[in-house]
Amino acid sequence: MKHPFSFLFFSSLLLILFSKFAIAEESHSKHYPVQITTTSIGDGFWTGSFVKEDFLVGLQFTNHSTNVTKEEVYDHSIGQQSQVVLLFNRWNPAREKSFFLQSGIAHRKQYEETVFRRDRYQGDTLVAYGRFGSVKLVWPEWAVNLGFGWHWRSDLGFSGGVGYGLLWSERPKMTIDSTYDWFVTEAENKYFQAQQEQTRDKLNQLAIWPLYSASIGWTF
Repeated sequence: MKHPFSFLFFSSLLLILFSKFAIAEESHSKHYPVQITTTSIGDGFWTGSFVKEDFLVGLQFTNHSTNVTKEEVYDHSIGQQSQVVLLFNRWNPAREKSFFLQSGIAHRKQYEETVFRRDRYQGDTLVAYGRFGSVKLVWPEWAVNLGFGWHWRSDLGFSGGVGYGLLWSERPKMTIDSTYDWFVTEAENKYFQAQQEQTRDKLNQLAIWPLYSASIGWTF
């Protein structure tokens, strides 16, 4: 997906046109609003339309990245990238309430890479800082979404909501890179092997990934 914003723009336009015209037999008697919303978690936005009073169809784009360093026996430099395009629907079980149930299909580009590094000293002087291996996880492109949350909307004006969901897919693919900046000691090699085993043991758990949302936008 080289141009996600262009893809989302045209898909959103098609969604709005479909919602307003393809179900014209209902819109003759009622007006169901369109909502465009930015998300504060995930750096993105979503747009959707209430095709019925209690049923919303929407499209969401999020793009989130982090880089952190954990200090354990050796430093762990962890880089994460997640780009998700989600086609979803929301159903309000009780029409007068804001609580909703959500389901959908997601297309994503998501990976996590952990690079293991260590310091090298001569006496009290740091002379080098380099890697002695890395573990990378890449998630499948397609996933199923289920979730729930609360949203509020006006007939015309500010709207928003919060939600929590999960992305279900096959487990991520794990790749090992043993590239190092200098000679690897026996202790470093054992540590790297142990980290690989720990990651391999939790691959099945990582097939389920959380998807949060907290948003504010406009209904028209």
